[in-house]
Amino acid sequence: MILVVLLLVLMAASAPSSAAQLSELTVEAGGSRILPPSGVEGDAAGFVVGGLRGSRYDVLGTGGYASLLFGHPLNGADGGDFVSGEAGAAYWRRLGGGWSTGLEGYAFGFQVADPFSYRAGAAEASATVRWRGALVDARLAGTAGAGRSRTEISTLVQTMRRQFTVQEVLTDDLWRYGTTLEVLAGSASLSAGVAGGIHHSSGGTYRSAGVRLVAGGGKGALEVRGDVWRTPDGNRTTGGIAFYVPLGGWRLRGMVGRPEPDPLLLAEPGRGAGGVLVGRRILGNEPVPGTRVTVHRVVAETDAGARVRFALKAPAGAEHVEVLGDFTLWEPVATTNDGTRWTVDLDVPPGTWHFGFLVDGAWYLPDDVSDAVPDEWGRRSATLVIQGEEQ
Repeated sequence: MILVVLLLVLMAASAPSSAAQLSELTVEAGGSRILPPSGVEGDAAGFVVGGLRGSRYDVLGTGGYASLLFGHPLNGADGGDFVSGEAGAAYWRRLGGGWSTGLEGYAFGFQVADPFSYRAGAAEASATVRWRGALVDARLAGTAGAGRSRTEISTLVQTMRRQFTVQEVLTDDLWRYGTTLEVLAGSASLSAGVAGGIHHSSGGTYRSAGVRLVAGGGKGALEVRGDVWRTPDGNRTTGGIAFYVPLGGWRLRGMVGRPEPDPLLLAEPGRGAGGVLVGRRILGNEPVPGTRVTVHRVVAETDAGARVRFALKAPAGAEHVEVLGDFTLWEPVATTNDGTRWTVDLDVPPGTWHFGFLVDGAWYLPDDVSDAVPDEWGRRSATLVIQGEEQ
């Protein structure tokens, strides 16, 4: 846990001067409520939770994150204090033609004291191949992981002569490997698709298939999931809604639904769960919007959409500037310096698109650009809307 705290502080405090990376440290607080698993009698457990989350990512999604979360039960009879920590890292490389590959690693630990002592830790690694087109985003990932859990159960034994406590310790070596596939189709602001996977684990084989709906934009992000799982203990139907809403310097994120089975920890999901966290950035290099500046404008309408002029006043000393976005399949397109700005005209089809610039190879977007939104790689992207019927 000490390592997680150090990672959190270093990620934000060592923020680079280049705009290619976004680093931040966020403090969060909120609550959660969990129903017991199916077939288990009991009341819902409520918790007050709080912690820290730090991250540092570059233009392609290379970087890492760490988080530390503490929980305290609202009713001591329904659960105990817990602490969990996790950290992850990713390396992404663009191959061209919309293709990219990624290597990701993830590790976490969890501990709860009451009503019985339970500790678990695990690490996973995955390799992903991704193809991202104008309307389709497909990912194929292979994952492998290993872990260990330890449970201590104390039982009070009463005999004719005395009373004593018997402690039983259960340990499990955990492992799993498998593959997942997800395919989404739609615009940058709204997409839907399917996902599936198969996982072999120390507890048996898990198979899943489901649907996804993802919406995003300047006002936040929303994901709706629904899955059918075939597990060694029977079939499970899971699903839920996860959301993220920026509120000025604050942010709100949460979820509600039925959690998925965990092939690695062999955890049986509850009948339902929900939680909300309110966060505030306390360290980092996230730009603060000021005067609104536009870095694009429509210069002509075309049969296929519009011709858009991208114009950037780059930092002093810039030698090479490129523009890239959804409409270029995230392939950089060179611009020309006219003496005051770097410009290029591109044909863009109807739809909502996100884009940014590379200045001498580093991701760049002016602090005060209009219509900037956070994206899935932890950075800021500009938004371009072309009216008309989307292709």
